[in-house]
Amino acid sequence: MDSFSEQEGVRLLQKYAFSFLTSQAMFAACDLKLFDVLAESEEPLSAAAIAESLGTSSRGTDCLLDVCVGLKLLDLDIQNGEVLYKNTVLSENYLTTTSSKSVCDAFKFYTNDVYPAAAHLKDVIKLGNPLCHVQSGLPPNEFFKDIYRSEENIKIFLKLMDFGWTSFAKKAVFSAFELSSFKTICDLGGGSGTLAKYCASLFPSSSIILYDLPEVIQATMENFVSPEDDRIIFQKGNFFSDPLPNAELFIVSRVLHDWDEESCLKLLGKMYMACNPGGGVLVIETILNEDKTASLMSHLQNIAILLLTEGKERTASEYKRLLETAGFKNIQFCTNGDLMEGILARK
Repeated sequence: MDSFSEQEGVRLLQKYAFSFLTSQAMFAACDLKLFDVLAESEEPLSAAAIAESLGTSSRGTDCLLDVCVGLKLLDLDIQNGEVLYKNTVLSENYLTTTSSKSVCDAFKFYTNDVYPAAAHLKDVIKLGNPLCHVQSGLPPNEFFKDIYRSEENIKIFLKLMDFGWTSFAKKAVFSAFELSSFKTICDLGGGSGTLAKYCASLFPSSSIILYDLPEVIQATMENFVSPEDDRIIFQKGNFFSDPLPNAELFIVSRVLHDWDEESCLKLLGKMYMACNPGGGVLVIETILNEDKTASLMSHLQNIAILLLTEGKERTASEYKRLLETAGFKNIQFCTNGDLMEGILARK
């Protein structure tokens, strides 16, 4: 290793060692409502004015502001030799609590669940079980009891599941397949109803069913849908133990990656039995390349899945084998290198 490459290697390791502080600085800025303060101001603000509004120390505020500038979450504005700060378009759109695109609540899942769990990553890797099994002794397949431990946690998790469903991501998946012929569509484990509402707008002649646990349906009806969403039919149930509705197309978006192979086969088998010939299932997941290469984000997401659930991200051939074992045929893939990719299989 020559001197240049050695230096670059050391810098890379330093970047990795400090990377956990990247998310923590962003989360702290959100929790302190830094971006809200700047959004509410008609003019860029000085560090002193920001510290006064936040009730924070000048030393700590200076550090946070400098990091946020480095992360491209804030812009500098120099006026008469004074350094002032303002939101970037990114932080204005996504990190202010009043924005319709805000992800601040979704980030609470990382601060409340993922980050504390990551401190035990070594133990989880050794045992191969999610942290809730290791610490609280929850039986297999019961990890969602920990994730859904309160009404507030349910709302936070549902907002997390919406994170990443941009208009581009939805269009990329749903335009890849011909789905308009399916007259009854069931979003299984549909959470906040984001995809159910999208399907209702995309397929006006289809009936749309949102199926999820009773407590999730309750939270969705109270917080995520409006009277205008009257085309959505809500059905409460546990998709492992309760009957599934009769549907021509089942959608399972970011569901299978939470479960082990046996559970996936059980759920896919139930969907296969619930739909008529010609019906099908649309699986939406991150799909790893066959050699397991993928974006770093995909593999970091897999670490989070390891910490909290019994599942994993899978390759196209692994999903194909699961679908074929359950009885599905004519399997089509839409892979675009994104975290949301589609697989359509028919009965």
